[in-house]
Amino acid sequence: MRGPATEDRNARFRLGVIGHGMWPSTYLIPGARHLRDVDVVAVCGRDSARAAAFAAAQGIPHSYDSIERMLTVEDLDGAIIATPPGQHEEAARIVSGFRAAVLCEKPLALDVESARRIRDLLVDRPALTGFTLRWQPLFQELRETIGSGVIGAVRHVRIRYLQSSAATPARGWDWHFDAADEPLGVVSDLGPHAIDLVRWMVGDVTQVTAFARTTIAERVDPEGRRRPVTNHDDADVQLTAASGATVSLTISRVAPNTGVPGGITIEVLGAEGWIRTDSNEADIVSGTASGIHRRPAPAMSLTDGAGAQIRDFVDSARGEPRAELPSIDDGYQAQRVMDAIAQSLSRRESVTLT
Repeated sequence: MRGPATEDRNARFRLGVIGHGMWPSTYLIPGARHLRDVDVVAVCGRDSARAAAFAAAQGIPHSYDSIERMLTVEDLDGAIIATPPGQHEEAARIVSGFRAAVLCEKPLALDVESARRIRDLLVDRPALTGFTLRWQPLFQELRETIGSGVIGAVRHVRIRYLQSSAATPARGWDWHFDAADEPLGVVSDLGPHAIDLVRWMVGDVTQVTAFARTTIAERVDPEGRRRPVTNHDDADVQLTAASGATVSLTISRVAPNTGVPGGITIEVLGAEGWIRTDSNEADIVSGTASGIHRRPAPAMSLTDGAGAQIRDFVDSARGEPRAELPSIDDGYQAQRVMDAIAQSLSRRESVTLT
């Protein structure tokens, strides 16, 4: 492996993106362009023509169909792995032979053994998991409020993570509806974010009971063929944390369309009060013996959040990590919970994590 990534903050940070789907184009690349010292110099995809077209559309100088060639030619300071999850391990294995820091999108892998291998491959370098919600001020403020002790010890958390992106059959079939690429469907997609929030707020999960369903059984693919949906689009999960706190988690991408794309509502019940927050509202509301209080959270656009995430990734690569960043081990720990959810669904019983 080559030497460590540069720690010179005056140097340009050379960033490459592995994958050229919606998330890089709408979030990661715009976020990187918020930063004056970061250059997105290359993109890599398995289809050279698509990678080249993506690079041209995004104004990225170079495109590749080989991760190894991109890393060799470009001598990157950082690489973002933004392929479908089943391809993360292959990308991590190749990147591990070079000096680049790594930001790997969630979920880290499709199963816990693959997630463990990815963690072990990247153990010797700065590496983060892309749990984007940790960069949202609303959830940062919520965590600080819980940590302040104003509501006492946390007894119960209720999270509703709802999207309407697939609420009707008008959303066509793609890999998100294929169990080969997203084994648990919406749980594989949104679940890692929610699980990371749970671990971030109340600590490690020790027990899981899960229920899931498929409400729209088939969709039409881009070629006009009717394809079965082989994973779940709606789920309820009960979790117990090592602290004794219990968590009720509802996840859906078929929630009714109410004019907003979706949202996350979190209610926290403590021994001495409660907290409520909604991602479509500006305030964190808490109730204690002293009354009801509103604490505004700073507003942040999607692109601003991406910029903050890439900023922390770059600083971490330069040897200046900020506390509470989601590590690759956090991605692995979330996958452990995901595997327990899969076992619970299969066995139709509670599963204890050991």
